[in-house]
Amino acid sequence: MGRICFIAPYEEIFQLAQQVKEESAFNFMLKKGNLEEGIQPAIEAEKQGAQVIISRGGTASFIKQNVHIPVVEIKVTGYDILKSLYPYRNTHSAIGIVGYRNVVNGCLTISEILNIPIKEVIIPNDEEGIDWTLVQQEVAELIRKYDIHVIVGDTTVISKLPSLEIDVNLITSGKEAVTQAIEEALHILQVREVEKEKGKRFKAVLDFVNDGVVATDENGIITVINPAAEDIFNVKREEVVGCPVKEIIPNTEIMKVLESKSADIQKLQKVSDDYIMTNRIPIVVDSLIKGVVATFQDVSTIQGAEQKIRQNLYTKGLITRYSFQDFLTKNQKMKRLIDIAKGFAKTHATVLIEGESGTGKEMFAQSIHALSPRKEGPFVAVNCAALPSQLLESELFGYVEGAFTGAKKGGKIGLFELAHNGTIFLDEIGEMDKSLQARLLRVLEEKQVMRLGSDKVIPVDIRIIAATNADLKDQIKQDAFRMDLYYRLNVLKLQTIPLRERKEDVEYLANYFVRTINKNYGRQVERFALEVMCFLANYHWPGNIRELKNIVERLILSSTKDYVTLDDAEFLIEELKEDFTEKATKDHINLLEGTLQEIKRSVILKVLEQENYNKSRTARRLGIDRSTVEKYLS
Repeated sequence: MGRICFIAPYEEIFQLAQQVKEESAFNFMLKKGNLEEGIQPAIEAEKQGAQVIISRGGTASFIKQNVHIPVVEIKVTGYDILKSLYPYRNTHSAIGIVGYRNVVNGCLTISEILNIPIKEVIIPNDEEGIDWTLVQQEVAELIRKYDIHVIVGDTTVISKLPSLEIDVNLITSGKEAVTQAIEEALHILQVREVEKEKGKRFKAVLDFVNDGVVATDENGIITVINPAAEDIFNVKREEVVGCPVKEIIPNTEIMKVLESKSADIQKLQKVSDDYIMTNRIPIVVDSLIKGVVATFQDVSTIQGAEQKIRQNLYTKGLITRYSFQDFLTKNQKMKRLIDIAKGFAKTHATVLIEGESGTGKEMFAQSIHALSPRKEGPFVAVNCAALPSQLLESELFGYVEGAFTGAKKGGKIGLFELAHNGTIFLDEIGEMDKSLQARLLRVLEEKQVMRLGSDKVIPVDIRIIAATNADLKDQIKQDAFRMDLYYRLNVLKLQTIPLRERKEDVEYLANYFVRTINKNYGRQVERFALEVMCFLANYHWPGNIRELKNIVERLILSSTKDYVTLDDAEFLIEELKEDFTEKATKDHINLLEGTLQEIKRSVILKVLEQENYNKSRTARRLGIDRSTVEKYLS
């Protein structure tokens, strides 16, 4: 499809454009549409990838107001006007001229050469402000007052007037004007291509340079911020571009540089508890200051020491990676949930987080700890479904030497002890064995733990945050979860919101993932086409944000262009379009094939798959022993 679209207001210029296209190597789309009728074809052309539109007169003006790409207007040349006025040379009767000012001015010049008396009605260039009824009245008054027998005018203007009972000679564009407009459009394409390449180089440098970079305009409004600067100031580009820099970087000296017009080089600036080296350079164009570019570098010794500390803590898993500032949302319910969680963070009470997989339960847990009075203490996370019951017990409570066969010499400290003065996050708490639930209840009530094989109690000061994607009340009814533990955990409760209920966040999050994945893999995919975004927004997202991130990553890594269209995403869209209901029905039919033993095994395998291959949960759901599940899998 051509990157240029020619929208012809009338048939004659359509045929002329078709002729030019056939006689030359020019490749462009060709559509029809006069005045307002040209808007829709122009919008469709832009969606189809057109980068420049060509049209004429009022139609071009209407199109300019409704598209985001350049519009080249076919000029009315002196030759076009001369061709229309020449038949009336040396006449003594006044000729009426109706058109936009540029057309009328051209007619005035040519009429003086041909000795033609003319009277004009000038149409304003503001298409939205034209009162065509008033124009009709002015033309009628012109005809009556000066006894006009001939009207010369632009085709798009005359088409808006009722049938005139006098001769009308239309000013049409010739082949030269059409060719000139196409060549101008081609030149714009070349310039845009060069600018696009420059923009990509500039973006690549900004995104992958280690120094933080922030640029502002002459009013101190942020226009550019790169990922390194986002990390330094703990902000998101989407949230700060267009904001006053003094509101984002409170102790910035950028405004002083704007006032003094002098560079400020190698100055120390404090950010949170760290110091960074800052350079601020004014942008001067033709002796006028147009903004400031500031670069930021972490002081190497502080950065090096901090990095070693962080590496040690990360290897132990005792530090949070997320805070409330890492949440990206435009959804009001989600914002309210975050505000509630911030309130919970200021207390020491136990928190229960319920919600589907991929909705950010651990992110909430880490953010609560990071904002809590315990933020200087450890954050210990454990997945209760990842370990068998006996192993989980030894991990949580620790053990003394000789407590059981295979116990380490000297014993081992438990996670409860490790979390002393901090927070322990128990993920998938609903999968914990009931016997272990009783021991956990005692920890909550007594604030004490006892290592396996020991008779000594150890006091611990910990906050417990638990999370589950299961319905704990339903598990209580099935006698799979202790009611007393549930009420001890359910002091402060958060219910996360699935992505399908946060439709406005899909595009917001997808764009953020595009940038981060580009940075991680060195890719330069700029955007997803509108149709792709519409599809993503209407998908039901059973895997929530985790699934969205994976899909965005697949689309970027499989793309060979700088943007992703619906055709590029076809392989993934077909996969996501599968009807789970139909699939379930098909699976149900397959389950009934074979002998009784084979049917039993098929049912167990199916439920095991649905329960994420958790044997204990599969056994509870089917009302059988775990050993029975293992027997049919062997």
